[in-house]
Amino acid sequence: MNVAREPIATIAGALPVTQRAQLYHFFELALAHPGEDGFDYFAQAATADDFLLRFNAVVVTLPEIAAHAAGAATRYFEGLRSLGFEAAEAAYISLFVNNYPHLPCPPYASLFIASDSDKRLTEMLEIKQFYQEHGVDMAETYDDLPDHLCVELEFLQVLSFREGDAALRGDLELLNGLRQTQAQFIDRFALAFIERLADIAVQTVADNPYSHLLDALRCMVLAHRRQLAASDPGSTS
Repeated sequence: MNVAREPIATIAGALPVTQRAQLYHFFELALAHPGEDGFDYFAQAATADDFLLRFNAVVVTLPEIAAHAAGAATRYFEGLRSLGFEAAEAAYISLFVNNYPHLPCPPYASLFIASDSDKRLTEMLEIKQFYQEHGVDMAETYDDLPDHLCVELEFLQVLSFREGDAALRGDLELLNGLRQTQAQFIDRFALAFIERLADIAVQTVADNPYSHLLDALRCMVLAHRRQLAASDPGSTS
């Protein structure tokens, strides 16, 4: 995948599904290794205000956790600003990159599912095949694995943008197909992985701003899944 990596932009009157796609793009960027320029963007009060406005509009579909979700997102921004760039980068590395004495939250889904290298390879091949079956492939120059958290978020972003486009064109058959694809991907690959990451992060390093970001992401995916179920009368989810 090689979708343009730019900050979310304000689009007046954007469809809710388009705003959801922009939120996934935000999470993808925020959960990538921080650079100093990126840190400056995420630490801005205007960035937090814009994100929280969109995020709260999505998680309102989960009234039982909406306040918790908003609190987690707010604590991410507050924590980031309180640390400064070098400390924030260290917090990121300690959670996702550093492997001594152990890596709390490896950002690869197969590490939570597969117990050996062969099973992990099978899992990665299956998620890559899912991408390809739905018209998305990883760029040859992309230097990470298909089950990386940010790759999964980018795929959900792409599907959400496609859903918004299908809705604008009134293509109900394509719209329903895209919603089914999103539900399948969340159920098969994304949700259990993201919930596991968030659980580990919150329970082991609760003062890390990226733990709060994972917690907010979990709420986002749960809200997305509920929206998909609400649009499918035959769903039992």
